[in-house]
This record gives sequence, structure tokens and C-alpha cells, in this order.
Amino acid sequence: MARNDHRDHLRRVPLFADLGDHELDVVGAATTELDLSAGHTLIREGEIAHEMFVVVSGELEVRRGDEVVATIGAGGFAGEMALLTRARRDATVIATTDVSVLHLDGRSFDSVLDEAPQIAVKMLPVVAARVVANSTHHEH
Repeated sequence: MARNDHRDHLRRVPLFADLGDHELDVVGAATTELDLSAGHTLIREGEIAHEMFVVVSGELEVRRGDEVVATIGAGGFAGEMALLTRARRDATVIATTDVSVLHLDGRSFDSVLDEAPQIAVKMLPVVAARVVANSTHHEH
């Protein structure tokens, strides 16, 4: 996927929707596109966070324990909260189909924020909304 393709895809991802072209290019340059097979575990509950994923195509399943709590399709993302906070993962994420994802590791994410720190501020509303949604889900 070319850099402009990364930009166009990232622009459709709610987490990055408020970023400008330069900011999207900074994020896109830090990502690596991966093609993974159905059944591949991308994130394991309880592990320390080092990366996040943006789904280009295919579908992921999010599990807490044995419970499926969400599915993530194209344009969705996983791992952003733990990456931002360096906390342990609160869920396991598994590819339920063959998937193509954009991978952003912690070191690359730190470089993104060094180059364009305003990206973190623009991401906060989406991340905060997810925290609230997850809190509400845990209460039920």
C-alpha cells in the first residue's frame, strides 16, 4: 500500500479522522502493513502493550476471558488504549478471517508523537469515548 493509500485509509479511521494530511502521512509512514491468517492472535489479554492495529480488510474478534465482546472490521482499530497508557491488555484480539492490518508499534508511535505531538490531542476524544463505553460494558 502506497503512502497516499495509507493516508486515505487512515482518514476513514475514527481514531485518525481529525488529522490533517501531514499528520496522516506521519502516522502512515510509521505503520507496517501485515497480512495475517484467520485464527492469528494479535493481542493477548494480560500482556504489556507494545502495539496497535488498524484493520484494512477482514475481521477481528475481541474477547475478555471466554466472552466475545466486539468484532472489528475494516476501518476499526485495536490496541490504542494500552499503547497510549503502556498498560496491560484488557482483551484478546483474534483474526476471525484472513486480515490485512496496519501495525503501529510503541517505538514508532513515540516517534510519531515526537514529530507531531498534536496527534495525541486529536486522538483523545475517540480514546475517551472508548474508555467510557468499556466502563459501561463492564458494569453490566
